[in-house]
Amino acid sequence: MESGRILGIAYNVIPVKDVEKSAEWFVKHFGFNIRNKRDGYLSLFRENRPILDLIQSEHDSRAVFEVNGRKRWVITFFSDDIVSLHSRLQAGDVKVGNLSDEGKYGKFFVLEDLDGNLFDVWEHRDCELVY
Repeated sequence: MESGRILGIAYNVIPVKDVEKSAEWFVKHFGFNIRNKRDGYLSLFRENRPILDLIQSEHDSRAVFEVNGRKRWVITFFSDDIVSLHSRLQAGDVKVGNLSDEGKYGKFFVLEDLDGNLFDVWEHRDCELVY
């Protein structure tokens, strides 16, 4: 096997207004743990795996873009039980979209964090993701 290859995505950076408040929200709803805390910046991990870095930004830009007037996400989370996760987030007053089952493409829903960053959540039984 050749060395010097890209093995995957280590983490994604998203802008937030208040790093502490946003981190608490992600810890509460997703069970992430906080690491590498610096001034205006911190990392969120799932156990020993990096997931997101939050960076404090006064600018209105967010992790979202538009296609044909419809907001789209830039990050997709993977779930092993999307129905339970969707129900738990709804009960926790998280802004979530409808759960959709797209057959061979899997199940999906979209959620929004405190700052308006959009995320897609996906469950697919035929895709191998190594953690």
